[in-house]
Amino acid sequence: MDKFLRRKDSSSRTDDEEPSTSVTKNRKKVVKRKYDEDYTKYGFSWCGDETAPRLQCIICGDQLSNESMVPSKLKRHLYSSHPSCANKDQQYF
Repeated sequence: MDKFLRRKDSSSRTDDEEPSTSVTKNRKKVVKRKYDEDYTKYGFSWCGDETAPRLQCIICGDQLSNESMVPSKLKRHLYSSHPSCANKDQQYF
């Protein structure tokens, strides 16, 4: 009866075997975006260092991080924070 009740011991595993629940570390690739002149049509200018520019809203002065240098996020800021200026053209800013 003992042979049926024997359980495999997890410590009997050799060092070469990896456990099935091993955790793999996924690292995100950091993307440094550069300022584009078209960002002025969304009401943004840049401030700070040229190697790591930060966006600054021309209307309210908020500074956004480098990850926010995506036109969709800039447009969302313009339409949600400044709806009265959303339909203005680039020369307004």
